[in-house]
Amino acid sequence: MVSAGLQQPVTVNYDQDRWGWLMVAAAFVNAFVIMGQLKALGVLLIPMTNDLDSELWLVGWVAVLYSMTQNCFAPVVGALSRLLGARPMIVMGGVLYTLGLILASISPSVPLLAVFVIGLSGFGAAFNWFIGFAVMASYFKEKYPLAIGLSTMGVPLGIMAYGPVTQVLLNTYGWRGTMLLLGGISFHLVACALLVRRDPSSNSANSDTDQYQQVSVLDEEENAQEEGGAPNHTRRTQEKREKTYCQRLIEAMDFKVLADIRFALLVCGRCSAVFAYSAWLVFMVPYGKFQGLNDTQASFLPTAFGIGNVIGKALAPLLQELGMKPPMTFWACFGAALISGSFVVNAFIRPFIGLLAVTGLMGVGYGAMYQAIDVMIRFISTDDRLVSILGWQGVFTGVAGALGGLVSGWIYEWTGTFFISFFVYAGLALLSIPFFIRLYMLNRRTDTTRL
Repeated sequence: MVSAGLQQPVTVNYDQDRWGWLMVAAAFVNAFVIMGQLKALGVLLIPMTNDLDSELWLVGWVAVLYSMTQNCFAPVVGALSRLLGARPMIVMGGVLYTLGLILASISPSVPLLAVFVIGLSGFGAAFNWFIGFAVMASYFKEKYPLAIGLSTMGVPLGIMAYGPVTQVLLNTYGWRGTMLLLGGISFHLVACALLVRRDPSSNSANSDTDQYQQVSVLDEEENAQEEGGAPNHTRRTQEKREKTYCQRLIEAMDFKVLADIRFALLVCGRCSAVFAYSAWLVFMVPYGKFQGLNDTQASFLPTAFGIGNVIGKALAPLLQELGMKPPMTFWACFGAALISGSFVVNAFIRPFIGLLAVTGLMGVGYGAMYQAIDVMIRFISTDDRLVSILGWQGVFTGVAGALGGLVSGWIYEWTGTFFISFFVYAGLALLSIPFFIRLYMLNRRTDTTRL
């Protein structure tokens, strides 16, 4: 018997299959819902704390761990996808995600809320996020910058849309009714998962999935009968079979990715930027108020950041369609420099219009930089390994993001100002540029210098 992961290599006609654009739309919905829900949890934080008679930090950690679970379990999700197939796993992820939100709406306590939001929705989100983007990527090469740009626009748009919509639902139905409705909206993830046709693990002629072949159960039983069917032999056969399953899972997690120098350089560059990104998202509105803005003015800062992020993601694909194709390394360095400069300027700006403009520029920088990294990481290996590559990247960036928010809070507590934090984050953003330049130098030895 051959496992689901073992499939014959197929010839892929990249950029020509119209179904790929449907997968772009599906990936957009995944990003929109998953990142939007993270914003919704922030809006519902205080009502949930009051209703459950708990501490704000404790309920807040549920939202934090929801995001960390999505990233930390990504390599396991990638392995399951390679072994059992993309479509079944992404469908299961959508069901888990939806079920977690619906059950959270009836949670009588914080521990149960954590189990449903973190254990079900957080884990389910990893399936939809990482496998969804891997499936979408398997349709594109030349047009991949446009495809990934359109699909990841779901992140800023979801954050911008879910905030006000969640507040309206909260005022009308309370936090439990709102969570139930958000669970209903999240069922769109299942619909998108059912559209999946292609399994990336079968797309590469150099697929590693050949190693997942296992001995037929019937053959094992025949061997057992030939040896007399002794109970001891049956136990040994069962132990051997379980060991084989574990070995296949470990192999499918693709630890070799961690030894790839190009992967290491890209992850280091992204982690430098993510460290500041997560902290800025958390403290963007409080910083605006600290600078003298009122509640309404401060609430527009995330909107400006989101609009800038969309513009940044559109720059490279737009120029590509116009026939101009600067290397992706250029866009990564451009984004890092713009982020660094924006943090420095932001430390000295007080007027509302000035803060709005600089925040928008920071969004442009992050959009351009993340867009470039997403494209570069697509081409460091074959289609069948991409889900593992994305998974391991998710682990490191998830940890970096969590530390970024924590360190920013510590610096504020020690100094009473965000001034020092901004210079720290400006330096970290610039630190990513040497990693990208080193990667470009490595790529000059191959035909991938356009990256």
